[in-house]
Amino acid sequence: SKLIDYFKAKGYKKIAFLSVNNAFGDGGRVQFETQAAKAGLQIVAKEKFGATDSDMTSQLTKVKAASPDAVLVWAIPPAASVVTRNYRQLGIEAPLFHSHGIANKTFIDQVGKAADGVIFPIGKLLVAEQLPDSDPQKATLLKYAKDYEAKYGPRSAFGGIAWDSANLLIQAISKVGQDPAQIRDELEATKNFVGISGVFNFTTQDHNGLDANSLIFVKIENGKWKLIQ
Repeated sequence: SKLIDYFKAKGYKKIAFLSVNNAFGDGGRVQFETQAAKAGLQIVAKEKFGATDSDMTSQLTKVKAASPDAVLVWAIPPAASVVTRNYRQLGIEAPLFHSHGIANKTFIDQVGKAADGVIFPIGKLLVAEQLPDSDPQKATLLKYAKDYEAKYGPRSAFGGIAWDSANLLIQAISKVGQDPAQIRDELEATKNFVGISGVFNFTTQDHNGLDANSLIFVKIENGKWKLIQ
């Protein structure tokens, strides 16, 4: 939904979609197809590739021929890295978007200069220092990034997901003890928990706790992440 809103705001109506041929790629494809149709976007090309494929030029040649306004790739490295390099090699002019699956330094290291210009939606951790001081997550994100990088190296949004899960559980247990039913009820009642992935607000129906406001758009420039509006 975040990507679709961005496409509509930019006037991108014809979208090409490429995805890795596994559960992650298929899940992204199904959701994008469903929401794009409701939003009035046209998917002009749909292509798949394997997680270990070393060349995607045949799929990208079809994408180029479809003349899309934008191209969206749903994959993780190394496949996401290969398709990005091939994309630049073919000189496709449409802007290139990825999913949150590239939100780690590995992608930039594998792709090099070809990563510049890639845009993707992600939680705020990667660009924590660039957030305004008024952002409710900034202090939490900066502390996490400092602690994580001191021990493990470049920050990763995926580590933040584990931090959120563990600390939500710790908070619930500290309040109600170790009874599973009470822990569940406490988690469902949790409001305004400032985490790494966003500010969580759960209900009995919503066990995700996040909305689209937890995501921002990042653009890769000169091998670095840049917050864009």
